[in-house]
Amino acid sequence: MKTLVLLIIFISILFSYLIYINLRKKKTNKSAIETKEKILSRTDLPEERRKAIESGECCGQHEVCEKDTLINTTIQAEYYDDEELDQFKNREPESYTEEEIKQFEEVFYTLKEYDVSGWLKSLQIREVNPPSAIREEALFLVQESRKNRNEGKI
Repeated sequence: MKTLVLLIIFISILFSYLIYINLRKKKTNKSAIETKEKILSRTDLPEERRKAIESGECCGQHEVCEKDTLINTTIQAEYYDDEELDQFKNREPESYTEEEIKQFEEVFYTLKEYDVSGWLKSLQIREVNPPSAIREEALFLVQESRKNRNEGKI
């Protein structure tokens, strides 16, 4: 009798958990669709990115769709105590001197891991191309962070 009651309680808890997961998944899917529609409604979205999102090649909700591409979901830049980097607007990543690279490093190495993708988006909005080495390392951190979140490590 005791075993039967415990079994019924266990099944009830399991059933409730499955319902919760299903509802959460539906909410997440709805949110993803809304985000995708919001991004597609933007007038400043490049045509190649629009086609990638519409075709399903890119979902449109992540900062990093490809290794070297960031999607801006906001129009305003957020500053990370890095206003001095605005002087490098429209510079080529390979054109920086060692001294200039150190300015980027000072900001980059003081960021929290969860701020890196926002910082990259902010630089992109401000039309500041970071040095290649910094950009590669930052993209790696963003990808690792996303991978860890997807695996439930964070």
